[in-house]
Amino acid sequence: MKKISQKNRPANSKKKIGIGHYDRKLENILLVDGIPKIIDFGLIYEQTGRSGYREMGYARKGSKFRSHSALSAATPGFAAQAQFTFGAGYQVQNLFYFLFCDWKSSWNLLYKQINEKEKKEIDKIVQNCHATSIHKIKEGNISLIREITSIISIPSSSSHFCLDDANLTKSVQVSSLKQNATKCVNQDLKNVTKNVLDQKSSNLCVPISVTTLLHFAIKNDLGFKDKYDYYSAEKILSTLILIIYPRSMAGLNLNPNKKETEFQLNEIELLLERLCKKTYLMETGWQIIRKLGRDEKDRPKKSTCKFGKVLLNNNFTFTRPLTVTGAYLLPDRVIDGNFFPEEVFFHQMVLDRVDDSTNEYVIHNTSFAEGGAVLRIAKNNAYYTCDQRMMILNAAGEFKLNGQNGEEWSLVNEFFQNTMKPKTWYLLPSAYSIILVPEKD
Repeated sequence: MKKISQKNRPANSKKKIGIGHYDRKLENILLVDGIPKIIDFGLIYEQTGRSGYREMGYARKGSKFRSHSALSAATPGFAAQAQFTFGAGYQVQNLFYFLFCDWKSSWNLLYKQINEKEKKEIDKIVQNCHATSIHKIKEGNISLIREITSIISIPSSSSHFCLDDANLTKSVQVSSLKQNATKCVNQDLKNVTKNVLDQKSSNLCVPISVTTLLHFAIKNDLGFKDKYDYYSAEKILSTLILIIYPRSMAGLNLNPNKKETEFQLNEIELLLERLCKKTYLMETGWQIIRKLGRDEKDRPKKSTCKFGKVLLNNNFTFTRPLTVTGAYLLPDRVIDGNFFPEEVFFHQMVLDRVDDSTNEYVIHNTSFAEGGAVLRIAKNNAYYTCDQRMMILNAAGEFKLNGQNGEEWSLVNEFFQNTMKPKTWYLLPSAYSIILVPEKD
């Protein structure tokens, strides 16, 4: 770890020039002869009072850069909440964690939920690096700089929680959330919001479904009325994808690479666990979202966030909205002269209710191109299984499983005897709910 010597420290390092840099990440800091140089002034908050940016050597100008909360752009994992939501929000000092930890360890310490045993193991490693004050960084205390003796490296760090080389952190345009997730009003929903989001060109279906369930729980479980619109769908969604569990989204990148087509996918269970559990360096995702309100009086009740797993089946009883996974078989097709063989794609959606009059699931679908904004799927319809070992014919010659309490599942899979029809939605049996439990006074 190369240190910045006192003699190489710029004499005017503390001099204020009236510019706040709001895209502080490792790739925007260069170390030249031991002196840190900040680059990329695309996201700045200007406080000089000058009439235009051309006077300062910048091409951009306008009122947008006179308010940090109007920037509407940020880098996942490094952004302060105030720059993409109007409110106090959650303060982020993540840049320093990446300076003191190796790449994988940084992402794991920030975003991987841990148990008490794992915490004790990490504590030992942190102590050996003389970095016990690392938790004070989020309070703005960076005294760790004077104490740390070596880079923190967690041997068990998983690459799953960090953005790999193909998806290095890039600034994303938060304002384009509304463009990439446009709304349409549909009257066929009862429990979840009737403003159905249409996801476009970005992997937002998982956080959208979690946002929808959390929005319901805030109102239903806590009886909270959002007078000042602190907890709108856009604010919860942007907080989920930028602070709580950052993922790279090519569809929202400000400066996308032409070859960048892969997404760092959100897995529903990992996002739900992150929402409900602490990581080594951060609070639970719900506690972060709860701080969207400026003052305690404007926030939902103090509460604990939990998620539950249920299995959909022919006898399923609905009690509250669920996030469900749909499987859809795209047939062979030709796009721009290129042939694409049939493939299954998966999409996260929200089960609004069961229509008892027709025995159908009513589902909030954010993929309008496949089936429209609201889907209706019969409860006794076949379910998709990823496990090919379950595709075993019963005595009646059917791919069917039976549970101990009368549950029944007819199963389909794209690899078995044409059981799966093209352009048809099939649900996976596993579904999840979000519950907010108020703390006792």
